[in-house]
Amino acid sequence: MDDVQFTPYDHTRFAPHLPFGRCGYLFTVPRSFPEDVPAHTDMEMAVYRALGDWEVRDVNGIRRVWGTGPSRRKAVGLAFLEIARKRRAEAADVAAKREAAGLEPAHPVRVEVTGSVTLVYAPQAIGVLRWIGPVHEQPTRYYVHDIDGGAPYEIRAEGTVTLRTTTTGVLHNRCGCTPEDAARFEDETAALAHAQEALTVCHPCPKNPA
Repeated sequence: MDDVQFTPYDHTRFAPHLPFGRCGYLFTVPRSFPEDVPAHTDMEMAVYRALGDWEVRDVNGIRRVWGTGPSRRKAVGLAFLEIARKRRAEAADVAAKREAAGLEPAHPVRVEVTGSVTLVYAPQAIGVLRWIGPVHEQPTRYYVHDIDGGAPYEIRAEGTVTLRTTTTGVLHNRCGCTPEDAARFEDETAALAHAQEALTVCHPCPKNPA
């Protein structure tokens, strides 16, 4: 609760027929909550006054009421508890079905993308791409900065200039880590095939069993 960031909204945020009140606050339930279940997706929530109490609904899903209370803090706290209960129940259901099928309770191998950078190679310099200039202008301009930082500058897209994107990642194999937005696999062979296709460099997690 102490980490929740509230953003106020007014009557222009939602259509009048939607049940979110004329004004209230938006906040997010992160995909990593609670920590003991596989990652979900972020949930955008609204908390607002309704019939003398505070009420919490999800904005982009089924618009269910997740919690009500006499104060904003109480309503949001109850919503977090209900979301945790539902996510844990779903995780337990998935684990039971996997076990019934002879699989481990959760996908044991995961490939996590940890970083991506595009380098601009030119005869005079190598720069880290920050953004590309307006496409209607020719030649295209690449706005970059040096690999070790420094002020941004531009490189014009000429015949001698090339782009190379490097994507790095980590292979988690029964290490206990639960990275967000990771591709999940039943075995290491399939995970390595995916890593070879999707990543430039892939490192094993230091927590992987020997």
